Amino acid sequence: MLLLGCSQFHFWETLVILAQAFLLIFFSELGDKTFFIAALLAARNSAAIVFTGTFGALAAMTIISVFLGRTFHYVDEILPFRLGDSDFPVDDIAAVCLLVYFGVTTLLDASSSDGLKAEDEQKEAELAVSKFSGNGAGILAAASTVVSTFALVFVAEWGDKSFFSTIALAAASSPLGVIGGALAGHGVATLLAVLGGSLLGTFLSEKIIAYVGGVLFLVFAAVTLVEIVN
Repeated sequence: MLLLGCSQFHFWETLVILAQAFLLIFFSELGDKTFFIAALLAARNSAAIVFTGTFGALAAMTIISVFLGRTFHYVDEILPFRLGDSDFPVDDIAAVCLLVYFGVTTLLDASSSDGLKAEDEQKEAELAVSKFSGNGAGILAAASTVVSTFALVFVAEWGDKSFFSTIALAAASSPLGVIGGALAGHGVATLLAVLGGSLLGTFLSEKIIAYVGGVLFLVFAAVTLVEIVN
């Protein structure tokens, strides 16, 4: 009975972490540079091919981020930092600090940029796509487009907000929940981009997306902090 209760607890805990990762990554990616890259590429290539290359790059980046986050977590377990008679959870505290940083900076950008941040992201995406060579028809051309899209998005995503957000979540939470939620968030955001990212502004302003994303960063930082205290 106790074992069953523990299993149910871990299931719900993983589900909550999955939802957190999904919301955080989804709102981080909307209006991001990789979002615009996918939208621009889909305007001149097959949406399915662009989605495959883009999501493949984001999935690979997610795995790398989770690996780095869990490595940091395990190093902290093997070589704990002691504060008095207790172990100080450096990995969890670092995750909280990172989430707070992204939350505050996202809210500040949303309140002061008047859409300039999104315009800068779009201009960077247009510059990256201008050097893109994938086109043509046939299996080889499709494979070339997938590979080129993968490389373009992978480079653009490296060191991005969602990259470090995933590291922070993985350092403090279940890796399976983070992977599942992050992949779902990337998948839905990429699908929106390739199916008509330019139409997003018709329904949601960049400011609203940024405000929601910033608040989510701070909420999840608070949740992680409460878990540390408890």
